[in-house]
Amino acid sequence: MIDFSFINEVLVLLIDFIGIWLAILVYQQNPKGKLNKVFAFMTVLMLFWVNFAYFARIIGRDQIYLAELFLRIAWFVTPLFFTLLYLLVIYLLEKEKEYQFLSNTVLFSGVGMALITNFTNFIIKGIKFIDGNLAIIYGFGMWFFLGIGFFLICATLYPLFKEYSKFSQKEKRKIEYFLVGIFIFYLSNTIFNIILPSIFGIVRFYYLGDYSAIFLLGFTAYAIVKQELFGIKIVLTTLLVSLIAILLLLDAIVFTPQPWLQILKGFIFVIFLYFGYLLIKSVLLEIERREEIERISRAKSEFISIASHQLRTPLTVVKGYISMVLEGTYGKLGGKVKRPMENVYKSNERLIRLVNDLLSISRIEAGKMELKLEKISLGEIIKSVIDELKIKARKKNIYLKWERPKKALPKILIDRDKIRQVILNVIDNGIRYTNDGGVTIRLKVKNGRLTTVISDTGGGMAKHELSKLFESFSRGLTGSRLYTEGAGLGLYIARRFVEMHKGKIWAESKGSGKGSTFYIELPIK
Repeated sequence: MIDFSFINEVLVLLIDFIGIWLAILVYQQNPKGKLNKVFAFMTVLMLFWVNFAYFARIIGRDQIYLAELFLRIAWFVTPLFFTLLYLLVIYLLEKEKEYQFLSNTVLFSGVGMALITNFTNFIIKGIKFIDGNLAIIYGFGMWFFLGIGFFLICATLYPLFKEYSKFSQKEKRKIEYFLVGIFIFYLSNTIFNIILPSIFGIVRFYYLGDYSAIFLLGFTAYAIVKQELFGIKIVLTTLLVSLIAILLLLDAIVFTPQPWLQILKGFIFVIFLYFGYLLIKSVLLEIERREEIERISRAKSEFISIASHQLRTPLTVVKGYISMVLEGTYGKLGGKVKRPMENVYKSNERLIRLVNDLLSISRIEAGKMELKLEKISLGEIIKSVIDELKIKARKKNIYLKWERPKKALPKILIDRDKIRQVILNVIDNGIRYTNDGGVTIRLKVKNGRLTTVISDTGGGMAKHELSKLFESFSRGLTGSRLYTEGAGLGLYIARRFVEMHKGKIWAESKGSGKGSTFYIELPIK
């Protein structure tokens, strides 16, 4: 018969060794770093939690008072561990100031719950032993404890998911590793420490929830220490293949008495190892190819950013000098010279817009574009855009009409400049590609989202053009024919700006020559 008490003892010693090694490894990497200090302290609390819970179980009913004391120490450090886990996330994201109120609330909740658990009977009334297994007699405040625990879990996950999309690919990979560890830890604790003992009265697997903390520490330490990380997909694939292989091997050696059946299962085990190796190799190859594409993309973005910065300054200087020449600062221009100089000025303006678009793209793809959110009326933005473009529409002898909503619409939380650029770009395109008729703008509210509808009677688009319209350096055939100087960046930038606001932008058209309708959908809350 398998001696589970011996296995339990070996597991605790192994967790202690790995925990101490991880704490030293992370702390030595940067002894002054807040993230490294929090991880080291969090590891110490985890070891207290695991060891004192283990001591409480092995002391047994002969020293029930001491067993309860050890258990209370383990429960005392548990809320503190969850609190430090939250702080670890905040330092990992480098967002201390943005979440100051939430951090104070988490700190107050965690420390308060630790003190209540240790020094009162509100959570733990006592302990008892069922078939040699320690069971807790819960107080009437147990559900309150679980509620605080659930709040600490949500508070930890909230910044991770909120900030994830803003980070570079490398930073996202670190967060993914942390999320894998935290998922294993939270799931194990929910099953073995809460559901089974509290609802079903099953206490013999309680220690599995405690021991799962080592997975959290392992994944987190790897994310902190390593600069270049293995893809999370290869790690999960390797873990799954390894787990299945271990189960097949145990089944063949331990749980199968017949020799012929052991040989058969051993053969299946060898075949599985071979195909598991091929699976891991294929996943690794896919990741390497994707990383190569990402490196090329980063190099492209960096080149565009540097080139754009270098171009913008001389172009701005050229614009200033041409403007002064046209205004007569250096003397009156002759009739033959003025028109070419105006064309040079317009060409220079187009170059400046192109450079600004390239800079926006490089900043977006590098994850450095930030939103300056304020609660404003979308109608005000539309009105200012129409005021700016109405002269352009009048020159082409087309209408620019805004069908104002009859009811007052709610203000929404957006970055004014970026959303204005989106709307300006779409309406400007509508005017540019429309020769007869005009452009109509409407606002509507549906399902908690505010949608700007911009319709034109211009060239329209075929279905295959619509699918590529919002990609970078992509333009419709009608647009390319009517306006040859565009670079195909405006709608791509518009899509990225709208997506940064958790919104959606798309276009519809019944076909070439039948006009187009653009939809810009933004969340109200």
